[in-house]
Amino acid sequence: MRAHVPRFPALVAVLAAISLLSGCGGAPAAPEPTPAAEAGGAFPVTIPHAFGGTTVPAKPQRVVALGLNDLAVAQTVGAPVVGATRNVADSGPVLPYLDPLPPEVLAIDPNAPLSPEQIAAFAPDLILAVSAFQVTDRATYDRLSTIAPTVVAAEGLYSASMQDDARQVGRALGEEQRVDELIAAADARIAAVGDAADARIAAVGDELPGLAGRTYLYGQARGEILPMVVGEQNQSTAFMRSLGLAVPESFASAPASDALAPGTVGISYEEVGRLSEADLLLMTFAGEGDRATFEGDELVQRVRAVQQGTYVPLTLDQAVALQAPNVVSAGWLVDQLRPALEKVAATG
Repeated sequence: MRAHVPRFPALVAVLAAISLLSGCGGAPAAPEPTPAAEAGGAFPVTIPHAFGGTTVPAKPQRVVALGLNDLAVAQTVGAPVVGATRNVADSGPVLPYLDPLPPEVLAIDPNAPLSPEQIAAFAPDLILAVSAFQVTDRATYDRLSTIAPTVVAAEGLYSASMQDDARQVGRALGEEQRVDELIAAADARIAAVGDAADARIAAVGDELPGLAGRTYLYGQARGEILPMVVGEQNQSTAFMRSLGLAVPESFASAPASDALAPGTVGISYEEVGRLSEADLLLMTFAGEGDRATFEGDELVQRVRAVQQGTYVPLTLDQAVALQAPNVVSAGWLVDQLRPALEKVAATG
């Protein structure tokens, strides 16, 4: 039996939560947006979300961002972020595609239980939790709402496109126009396919037309099991689809394993030859020894992508950016994947 010791509980939790694509069950019907929200930037404004709605009385001056994507959008539009979740990857605590923030701002540890007391100490007037995997239940939302107006995802964690998640953040900040400009600039050169998020993605389509019709697989080595993310509505699937890449048909049409989250298909090491169906193979790793185990496996070494040089062992930053892309990280991620994408496009 292969050992499985998670190194980064937060990443494992994020990957599991995203794969679930679960809404928040039992949530009340969300209210309609207030006219002020539709006007853009006017307050008070009510933002509908999975637990009903939150009214933000005035333009926020002290923002706490609990999700990495919340932070990315808020920081990019110049919101006054006073507290945020720090990056737990080796490149941390600052996300590699954002400008630095002081340590006293990036003070929330995603590997620790969420502390209402710590959040209250920031004296926020807005808490952003649209992409926060720690805030998916009503009880946690209610606790945070006693500290400051709290805005979560419209329907469920990672169940919307990255553009719509960005708009949810923009409404709460009173920065709808700036967020729309960010999205518009990103989408300007994107063909009407998938949910692409950055103009550089369109450039990939123009520069690497050989990607069209190629296949990919994205998964995680997790002990004895290799869960492959194949759900059509998963954000990573939509992102890769925007590049012209599709999940191989045998994976896309396979029923998800009962032991795994919806949207994933689990295979064993004995079945690893199936990975050769993909032109591009992207893998992340749940535990300390999982990468060595995966890459040392004799059958893995025979996989077509491994032999052709189109296998990419993702860093933690890359894995999170792919599994939960946002409109700020998307271009950075394309740049990170470009060498492998070029090989895929050039392979006959």
